[in-house]
Amino acid sequence: MEAALGGFVALIFAPLGITALLGFALIFLIWKSGRSYDCWKKRGVPYVKPYPFFGSVLENLGRRIHEVENDRYKKYGAVYGHFEGTSPFLSVADPELVRSVLVKDFHIFSNRRELTTGDVITESMLQLLQGENWKRVRTIVSPTFSTGKIKRMMSIFSSCSKVLVDNYRKFSEKGEPVDVKKIFGAFSMDVIANSAFSTKIDSHNDPNNAFVTAARPFFQNTVPWRLALWLVFPSIVKLFKIKVASPLSTKFFADVTLNIIKERKRTGQ
Repeated sequence: MEAALGGFVALIFAPLGITALLGFALIFLIWKSGRSYDCWKKRGVPYVKPYPFFGSVLENLGRRIHEVENDRYKKYGAVYGHFEGTSPFLSVADPELVRSVLVKDFHIFSNRRELTTGDVITESMLQLLQGENWKRVRTIVSPTFSTGKIKRMMSIFSSCSKVLVDNYRKFSEKGEPVDVKKIFGAFSMDVIANSAFSTKIDSHNDPNNAFVTAARPFFQNTVPWRLALWLVFPSIVKLFKIKVASPLSTKFFADVTLNIIKERKRTGQ
């Protein structure tokens, strides 16, 4: 008996045995990862072909997100399924269905996807909260966007708009082509920095400003590797507490926000 057991153990740990075990493990993982891949087929929903472990996210890597979405819309229609890792998702581009999800039946679809990374700041963002926490924070944040508050921001909008017009005028006078996305991105950045962080910047003419540099990772058109890892292997991201957002950028804006709060408390604002 002992001899047989010893022979079995020796076989397992032999090179051939290890290879066989790894092969069986790989087959099992592929089978397990693909169990949900017939989700949309069973429901008669057109879907993007998934690949083991990765689902449908491989084509997002190295391409602009809106280009991928537009290609899928043209190929599969206004409603189609896809997979992020092994999780099934449904994309909706039909206006009436979108209205139902966001307005008519919002009480059913109020929760968004769960994002757990161990980063307290990221997980506390309004768009990532769920249930009662979402309701509580939304109640706190809503007064910030009241009609009166927005009217008081009009001077900021006007000032940033003047910079935008001046920048366009410079291009016009030189007869140079204009990168519309870049120049309007700078305008958006200026408005956000001034209205939300009380920081006056000129993103277009000062692209190396610390605020601009820290915000740039949030405006990428391609999928960052951290986000791609979370989409495909969320359990690994959760286990190792990998931050989906850029740690340096997150820290920068956290420090800026805390300093603003500290200053306003000091001045009684």
